[in-house]
Amino acid sequence: MQIENPESFRQRLLQWASGHPYVCWLDNCDSDIDPHGRIEWMLGLSRGPGLHSWAEWEAQRGNWIMGGLPYEWKSHLDQRLESANPPEISWPELAGFVPELLLLRLRGSDRLWVIKEEIEEWEAEIESQAPANEELVSPVFHSNFSRDGYLQTVEKLRQHIKEGDCYEINLAQTFTAHAKINHPELLFLRLIGISPVPFAAYLKCGERHLISASPERFLQHRKRTLLTQPIKGTARRGSTAQEDQRMIETLLHSEKERAENVMIVDLSRHDLNQFCRPFSVQVPSLFHIQSFPQVHQLVSTVRGELAEGVSATTALSGIFPPGSMTGAPKHKVMQLIDQYEPTGRGLYAGAVGYISPGGDFDFNVVIRSLMYAEEKEMLSYHVGGAITYDSDAEREYEETLLKASAIRKALGAEA
Repeated sequence: MQIENPESFRQRLLQWASGHPYVCWLDNCDSDIDPHGRIEWMLGLSRGPGLHSWAEWEAQRGNWIMGGLPYEWKSHLDQRLESANPPEISWPELAGFVPELLLLRLRGSDRLWVIKEEIEEWEAEIESQAPANEELVSPVFHSNFSRDGYLQTVEKLRQHIKEGDCYEINLAQTFTAHAKINHPELLFLRLIGISPVPFAAYLKCGERHLISASPERFLQHRKRTLLTQPIKGTARRGSTAQEDQRMIETLLHSEKERAENVMIVDLSRHDLNQFCRPFSVQVPSLFHIQSFPQVHQLVSTVRGELAEGVSATTALSGIFPPGSMTGAPKHKVMQLIDQYEPTGRGLYAGAVGYISPGGDFDFNVVIRSLMYAEEKEMLSYHVGGAITYDSDAEREYEETLLKASAIRKALGAEA
């Protein structure tokens, strides 16, 4: 199927697809940042049922699966990791499905590939879809932390680090607001227009919606190679080219930001080593700058060759959740996160992606993301950062607000 106007077609297609109970759209936003991805965008949809447990996902091995792994799924690793505080917007244990229709566009191609089922019966509906407009709702968000409360919590975590409980821990705050969103899928398109990123995702699971402008890959499996790309280190964009370059140089040479990145790289190496051939885990890229409209990020790449007799999905479940969203050591900091964050994370800090029939997969890290619950008419987003002993509480707080700037702009929202 030939696509004559990709942008117009993308809106009509996503708007049409959103009428189904289960939808997953993965999009690299025409980005050339990611050299490891081959897909420009992918759409899967289903009338159900959903796959809401790992046993159901495993039972569908050999089929395409799309969907999300909420952060709270960590309790499958250890019941002691079950969150005591519920999230503002809850999700099933897992939010996946087997697509009835699966479409994708490869990078650099103007053709649409129909991987599963036929599209002819729906082509007329898609082509006749009248473009809608999503008005700015300008909600007022409220955090589950006061500013002082966040600063005090950072200091408490620094004390844990001083006492040797951990080395680095991710602390997030949750912002919520009430508003009615008529077209969440169009809000997604607006967000990625403001903040184009290589791992964007729109996920609909019944009444719940995820609108994600994620710049980060959690885990990719292709031809027995596992690859993860943790982000740690953030700087704002400069207002001039000269200032922008200074921000990059400052980020590249910041001892604190480099230390944060190295800690998570070490954690990622440890995670991969559990499932990869001995001596195969490598770090081909360390401290690489990726620049986005709102921020510069410090990104590293870790990869390894899957060990014989180990399935890729076993590695996916064993490495979850993303280390960049926990800290180190992983088990201890997940306990501290549950202790100090007032509400659960839901899908935030989890992952969204696909698994192919052959076992290849690609999952993002759910950050820079908005969640919407239709029944509650509630919006929620989370922002966080890595706390180390060298962290300055005020700067950490300001960094969380910077990371949410694209979301607030997309909504026309007040902080």
